[in-house]
Amino acid sequence: MKQVIKASGNLENFNSEKIYNTIFESGASKELATETIKLVQNKYYKEITTKEILNLILENLKKEPGVSQRYNLKQAIMDLGPSGFPFEQYFARILDNYGYETKVDNFIKGKRIIHEVDIIAKKQGKSYMVECKYHNETGIQTRLHPAMYTYARFLDVKKFDIPWLATNTKCVDDAVEYAKGVNMKITSWNYPKTESLRLLIENKSLYPITSINSISSKTKEKLFSNNIILSIDLLKYTKKQIIKQTGLSEFEVNNIIKEIKEVCKLN
Repeated sequence: MKQVIKASGNLENFNSEKIYNTIFESGASKELATETIKLVQNKYYKEITTKEILNLILENLKKEPGVSQRYNLKQAIMDLGPSGFPFEQYFARILDNYGYETKVDNFIKGKRIIHEVDIIAKKQGKSYMVECKYHNETGIQTRLHPAMYTYARFLDVKKFDIPWLATNTKCVDDAVEYAKGVNMKITSWNYPKTESLRLLIENKSLYPITSINSISSKTKEKLFSNNIILSIDLLKYTKKQIIKQTGLSEFEVNNIIKEIKEVCKLN
C-alpha cells in the first residue's frame, strides 16, 4: 500500500479514489479528474508529502477555470489570517445564507464574569451560542478541550438554547462524542456528514475572498475591514464602488469579477 506523509508528520495511505472524488466534487470534468490522478500516480515516490501532492493537483486543475480555487478551499480558509476574527465573520455570513440571524463579537455576563461570545445566532425560535475555534496551520485537529469550555461557558451564561462549536479543521472523536452527550452542535471541516463546513460552503458557493487568486493580500485586508468576506458579496457592488474601496484599476477589478464568477460557477 502506498503511503504519504501528512502535515502532522504522520503516515496515511494514499487514496486515489478519495482524491478523485474531491476533485470531481470541486467541479472538474471526469477527464480532468482522471488525468490529475494519473499525474499524481506517475509522480509518486516513497515518503512524498501531502503538500507536494496538493501542489501537483492544483497546478493541473488550472486547466479548467475555478476548479483549483474550489479544490483549495481548506487553505483559503486558513489564509483568512492568524487572529481568527475573520473566520468568525465568515462563519456568521455562512449562517446568514442559511436563514440564521447573527451577531458577532458579543459580551455576555455570566454568574461572575463577562464572556466574549463569538457569534449569537437565531433561527426558528431557537438561540445559539457559537464558539469559533480557528486554526491557520495544516495538520492540527480540534481537540476535546474547546468542546468542554464551550459547554461550560454556555452553562454559565444561561441565555441560549443550544451551544455550538464551529471549527475549520477536523474534530477528534472524543470532542464529537462529548458534544453528542451534552446536546451541543458541532460544525467542523467534515462533520456532520451532510452539514459539514465544507458542504455548507460548497452547496451555496460561499467561498471566502481568500479563494480568489487575483485579489492581493493588501486588497483582502481592505475588504475585510469593510466586512466583505464572501466572494459573492463583492459582486453586489458596482465596479466604481470596488475601485473606490480598493484603489485598484478597472482592469484589475474586471479580472477579480471574472475569477469570482468562475469560482462560484456564475458564468
